[in-house]
Amino acid sequence: MMRLRTYASLSLVATIAVIYHAFNSRGQFYPAMVYLSTSKINLVLLLNMGLVIMCILWQLTKRVFLGSLREAEVERLNEQSWREVMEILFAITIFRQDFSVTFLAMVTALLLIKALHWLAQKRVEYIETTPSVPLMSHIRIVSFLGFLLLLDSLFLYSSIKYLIETRQASVSLFFSFEYMILATTTVSTFVKYVFYVSDMLMEGQWEKKAVYTFYLELIRDLLHLSMYLCFFLVIFMNYGVPLHLIRELYETFRNFKIRVADFIRYRKITSNMNDQFPDATPEELNASDATCIICREEMTTAKKLICGHLFHVHCLRSWLERQHTCPTCRAPVEPPDNGASSAGGQHGSQSDTRRQGTGTTSSGPQGSVGSVPDDNLGEHQARLQAAAAAASVYEKSFVYPSANSLVWYAVLCYENIFIC
Repeated sequence: MMRLRTYASLSLVATIAVIYHAFNSRGQFYPAMVYLSTSKINLVLLLNMGLVIMCILWQLTKRVFLGSLREAEVERLNEQSWREVMEILFAITIFRQDFSVTFLAMVTALLLIKALHWLAQKRVEYIETTPSVPLMSHIRIVSFLGFLLLLDSLFLYSSIKYLIETRQASVSLFFSFEYMILATTTVSTFVKYVFYVSDMLMEGQWEKKAVYTFYLELIRDLLHLSMYLCFFLVIFMNYGVPLHLIRELYETFRNFKIRVADFIRYRKITSNMNDQFPDATPEELNASDATCIICREEMTTAKKLICGHLFHVHCLRSWLERQHTCPTCRAPVEPPDNGASSAGGQHGSQSDTRRQGTGTTSSGPQGSVGSVPDDNLGEHQARLQAAAAAASVYEKSFVYPSANSLVWYAVLCYENIFIC
């Protein structure tokens, strides 16, 4: 912010000096304006001042509606800005015949408005994952989304009106398409926020929220994909191949495909969470810190994942809408496989058979295996079955060895202990 103030002060001084020199040397208004608009140095300084004014307005808008930015929002802004600048440069090469000062100002305004949309989406995501949000934050984000929708509508109306009046392909096609994408994104973000507020009023018991959110995002991706295809065809017919749209088309289609796959997996995991994941016992709650890592609140009841970590059931459901890994250890969250228990039973029976064979054939000065008490025998059998179950859980891992090798390694270790 200090850099912007310093730069704005220097730009203001340079602009005032140029205007003073123009009126002082020409004496009249019209010759001074002609001099300012024809001199390249004067024109660059005036455009620079216009850019500074846009940046100041952007900072004021951000300060009013969002306040100070979080670290994640700054990172998102930096990452998206460079990519959008490159895409706009590609777009300028397509519409180079329409290049003018007005076009440059419209492109700058578009980039700044896009940055506000990125911040709005990130702030809504932050609100959705925060357990307690002040009322003022809700008022500011709703007002911000309404302000963005108003901006999108005004620029979209201006671009479409110009296209209708001229009845020819121009750079207004580019701005119409961009503001249609931004408007649909704003509406989708607002509806998603409404879903969050509705679920919050129901105390997290709205089970259809994930389904409605999925269909909302699915419709949004379909609209964006349709718009990208239409715009690609229009630009291809009038200007040539739009290189800056190829990546957007690919990413939109890929996101659509990933969204469908994630939803199928989410439905499989959360179809019946009460049966899929066991409830944590009081002893397990006391053994842990009894704090849900998702909402940072104390747990009186919780669900236990396969990795052993505990979470609120509504927090876990909300987390699984976005991620399919444990929030603590990042282990994949999968519903218990029926094959796991059967595999454990098979490995357990195999180990019992092997142990019995060893007991009948092994002998020595210390006696046979059959002299061990029955309670120790049951304890060893339970440990072997637990090892088999653990091996089946990590069967798909890229780090751990296969299930069979783990089981037989555990069998050999316990046999040695048993014999000794």
